[in-house]
Amino acid sequence: MKKILYLLSVILLLGSCTSDEPVLSAGPMPLVVEGWIEEDMAPVVIVTHAVDLTSETSSFDGFVEKWARVSIYDNGRQYLLSGRVNKDYATSFVYTSSRLHGQVGHTYRLVVETETDTVESTVTMLPSPAITRIETVPAEGCDTLFSLRAFVDSPAPDAYYKFFSKTNGLEKRFFGTFLGTFAGKDYAESEGYTITRGVHSAYDDEQSDFSHYYSAGSTVIVKIAAIDRRLYDFWKVFDSNLSLSGNLLFSFSENCPSNIEGGLGYWAAYGSSVRVVRIPDGK
Repeated sequence: MKKILYLLSVILLLGSCTSDEPVLSAGPMPLVVEGWIEEDMAPVVIVTHAVDLTSETSSFDGFVEKWARVSIYDNGRQYLLSGRVNKDYATSFVYTSSRLHGQVGHTYRLVVETETDTVESTVTMLPSPAITRIETVPAEGCDTLFSLRAFVDSPAPDAYYKFFSKTNGLEKRFFGTFLGTFAGKDYAESEGYTITRGVHSAYDDEQSDFSHYYSAGSTVIVKIAAIDRRLYDFWKVFDSNLSLSGNLLFSFSENCPSNIEGGLGYWAAYGSSVRVVRIPDGK
């Protein structure tokens, strides 16, 4: 069976990461959706086509879908998203709407239509617990690199969460932290949760200076988002695959579940809270 690779802005390239690895034909490749709407923020939706790695291609730009009709229904009210160039994302082309901002408790139905495909997904934005404090933890044997330990106010045992972070001056938007997806029942109040930087498309995996740790003197914004079970399943497998591969161009051994009906990828609604921490500079 041929391997496929599709584009996601979180990591740019993922391989064979589907609910069921499809049998590929000479026809159009499946649609891949990476989309989310966040509390008090406008939606972001990226639409691409899966890429057959066995065929010759000089660029992945041609697999970005720039002519889709993308709609979001907010408790039944339709919002039509417009496509625009945004170089903060790996594909440099996203669909969004300034008329729609996420609200906790609202249900969002995403519908993506092209000439050949229609895919959709429905999610509800759940309330997120607050981050009560963040501690800095020096890396072993080094006083210039740090991990973080986040403490969360009573996460629900039957709920699911994901951590993101953004380093001011280094990253223009939030990215998932390394192994940052967890179930509330697994959270230990006395220990908190360890936060380190996750590899993503803004980094070249050949850069020798990349580190999962945060640098001394930097300011980091940590975000926790509430997610449902289907998103937890997607991100948990994604985290596991990335931790095993460490390579942006890699065919993962385990398939990522998808909540996109008729396609691949995910659609998320993030109820979230944030906290800012300044890493000591040692001076």
